[in-house]
Amino acid sequence: MTEPSPGKDEFAALLGVEVQRLGPGHTVATMTTDDHHANPHGTVHGAVLYAVAGAAIAAAANDEEHSGIVTSVMVDYLQPAAIGDVLRAEVSRHASTGREDIFTGSVRRGERGELLAWVRARGTRRSRPV
Repeated sequence: MTEPSPGKDEFAALLGVEVQRLGPGHTVATMTTDDHHANPHGTVHGAVLYAVAGAAIAAAANDEEHSGIVTSVMVDYLQPAAIGDVLRAEVSRHASTGREDIFTGSVRRGERGELLAWVRARGTRRSRPV
């Protein structure tokens, strides 16, 4: 019998977002932007930054032991991303209570690039069925 595990994030895959687990509650999501991600100003649409951050949050909230339901996400947009940028969202579990997890992170231009957005999220944690 195999261990229960989180399923594939089909929406992230559709967008071309790649997610990597760095440890329990700690993930990175990346994607390269192109012309399809442009807003009317010619920069990357804010929803794209949100989607990359959301994929990282979802992966951090879901692991082999827990099934997390993200109940709130707040993104503070600090500056726009440019077409062609590699977006990198890194999120980690910052605090936990009996049933809730708080995640914090950022979206940057590349691995050590400029800070584009701060991210905070809350999720309800459930045990995965055996």
